[in-house]
Amino acid sequence: MKVFFVYTTVSLLLFIISFSAYKFYPEHLNTILSISLVVQFIFLSIIYFNIIRSAKIKKLIIFGTFAYIVFWIYNFLKSSFTDLDTTPFAIECIFFMFLIVYYFYEIMRFNLDIQLYQLPSFWISVAFLINFSGTFILFLFSKPLLNDPEFANQNLVILSTITIIKNILFCIALTTTKKLINPKNHSTLPADLNLDSF
Repeated sequence: MKVFFVYTTVSLLLFIISFSAYKFYPEHLNTILSISLVVQFIFLSIIYFNIIRSAKIKKLIIFGTFAYIVFWIYNFLKSSFTDLDTTPFAIECIFFMFLIVYYFYEIMRFNLDIQLYQLPSFWISVAFLINFSGTFILFLFSKPLLNDPEFANQNLVILSTITIIKNILFCIALTTTKKLINPKNHSTLPADLNLDSF
């Protein structure tokens, strides 16, 4: 939750900077959006590194974050700064959709005592999954249509709706207080336990 709080604070700061750039320095908007993308990737990697248990997936997160930063630097240096390249965003969406689905698998496997809706990390993951899956296709296929004013208005409505849903789910996450129980707490359960008897 501490990392999530820092992520939210930094996201708000980057939003204010992006909005200011949009109003006063539109030529720097793409640069700021590109920087905010890599900052978001790093913070989300830290969040999922802390809540996922598998050592192999943690290594994948470290490798994926390093590879993404290298790709982002290469893409940033070769970009023209006039067009927004959506390729890094598409990679980020695919990477985190995979991590979130794996995280859901882990909490269904290890969480025996707490309902999923009582876990803050569950609601945060649902919010990010909706955000990434809702915007992935939109950004992937929107590049040729960005100059169309009608598409820009529809795009704004879709992005605003997804953002509102994401923020509502974040608020729900902040009202829950449970944490995922460590599977070591269940080491006293018998191996031949018949769950049908409950």
